[in-house]
Amino acid sequence: MSVPGRRVLVFVPVVVTLVLVAFVGALIIVQNQRNADLVVQADNVGDSFFGDVVIFRSTVVAAVAGADTADPGELRGVVERALADAPELEATSDYGIERSARYAEARRAEKTFLKPYRELMRELHRADVALAFVAEAREALGVRATDFVGFGLLDNSRAVRQKLIPAFIRARDDFDAVQVPEGQEQLAANVAGALQYVIDQATRLATSIESNKSFSFSYADEYRIAREAVDGYATVIAGDLAEAITRLADDSGSGP
Repeated sequence: MSVPGRRVLVFVPVVVTLVLVAFVGALIIVQNQRNADLVVQADNVGDSFFGDVVIFRSTVVAAVAGADTADPGELRGVVERALADAPELEATSDYGIERSARYAEARRAEKTFLKPYRELMRELHRADVALAFVAEAREALGVRATDFVGFGLLDNSRAVRQKLIPAFIRARDDFDAVQVPEGQEQLAANVAGALQYVIDQATRLATSIESNKSFSFSYADEYRIAREAVDGYATVIAGDLAEAITRLADDSGSGP
């Protein structure tokens, strides 16, 4: 074989090697680009989630502002409907998830962004129970002895035994059936105690009338103490609820 022929044979493998190297290099470049695209895609998913959270927050705040903030039941319905549409972080490639800082931020935010709304739901449940208790307490303390025996002297015990005492027993029993908010057992005892005081004193009154003895009683102090305690509790609940709503608005105005 001539020398030029040998040179051609040597040159061909060199060309093939160069082509293979170029091909492998091109594959590496393509793969790197694909990997970079996966990271960008994960970044975009994270950004989209944060955008959805901002819209969600503003929507909930607007819905709460438009609801009757004095009615915890209505507010609970508003927040429950909002939570049903809460945004979720979409899945993406494992490669992008492992390398995207923005997606990692979104993952952390996903675990915490609903916390203010869940806290508000707990506060609304507490307020719902509390206000029902307050309403029943006020209704019970709204029962008056004069509604059943009128004013002035009594010459017999019929109205006391047949009307007054049964009315206060019903008021006491109806109130005893109400759910007592956690930590308010003493308040409930004060209200029930005021009603029981009237029952006891009315029983003594009836007995005294039947024995032709003079007897009178007042329950103004017992009612006043109980009413003031109930009103004070109602004020605390209203303040806590207003604070929770304000806190929700403040949290919603903060960044992701």
